[in-house]
Amino acid sequence: MQGSHEKIGYSRAEFRAIFQVYAKCVYTNLFKDFSFSEINGQYFISFREEAGKKPLITVEKQKLGPDRSLFIATSPGPRNTLLTVARSEKISAFIEQLNKAILTLSENKNGKNGKSGKISSKP
Repeated sequence: MQGSHEKIGYSRAEFRAIFQVYAKCVYTNLFKDFSFSEINGQYFISFREEAGKKPLITVEKQKLGPDRSLFIATSPGPRNTLLTVARSEKISAFIEQLNKAILTLSENKNGKNGKSGKISSKP
């Protein structure tokens, strides 16, 4: 039986950093829906273009040890595969990678020269 101490949640600072990325993408009209889900003690944060659609980005936090975690962001790939677009043990490095991946996603959505605004982790 799984105890609540085994669940992998997000700290306030981690959630804030991830949500800030989402909020900037709402401003640029890339994402319009956000969901937070828990499956078997794993917590997922998903960014969607519209409610009910497949997530464009899903963030997961995996426990590596008592004081270590791994942040992973995936995006849908060809033939129903998932592509890892960001991966780091440090939230700051993860957010930087995530911003770059979302910028690429935005440029691809708007054509190679999309002018949807640069996404930055800086306030």
